Amino acid sequence: MAVGKNPYLSQLQLRVTGQLSIYAAPMSVVSHLQWSIESIITLASPWSWQPQPLIPKSQSCSLPFRTTIDNLPRLVSALYEFPNLYAEVVRDPINGGLGERWLITPNLGLRRLDINEFGDAVVDENQLRSAIAAGEQLLEKLSWLIGEPWERELEPLRISPVVENARLLAAGG
Repeated sequence: MAVGKNPYLSQLQLRVTGQLSIYAAPMSVVSHLQWSIESIITLASPWSWQPQPLIPKSQSCSLPFRTTIDNLPRLVSALYEFPNLYAEVVRDPINGGLGERWLITPNLGLRRLDINEFGDAVVDENQLRSAIAAGEQLLEKLSWLIGEPWERELEPLRISPVVENARLLAAGG
């Protein structure tokens, strides 16, 4: 048996699907980023990069993927190694269970959340008890538990390509 392999999974690996969103990547690392991602997961559609209007000399791209569940931490770790990357990885829920969302920003780092079938963050009882125990910092703790600081950084980057495309269409371009 190989070192680091889970003996309980044997030859059966749980296949999962999800969405990879690169909201902003420096143009200088795009080809290396693609190579790194393709060495870990199977993309369900071709790369379709477009400029990220809010961050000069950066590109954005979003596409579905398929992989085994044990590859997801490898993917997120690989993404986290790229400087100045804004990204999100969402694993779809499996058999009525929870999915996962990883949020990556240069300022805040990495945050992992459990999510339901609608994409809402799911907070467990122990996390809530810990937040309540924080007393006066309850709102700050709850905000952190649902990934609000990451969402505030990523949301403008999520919508800017859509707004730019709508502007171009309205202008007849």
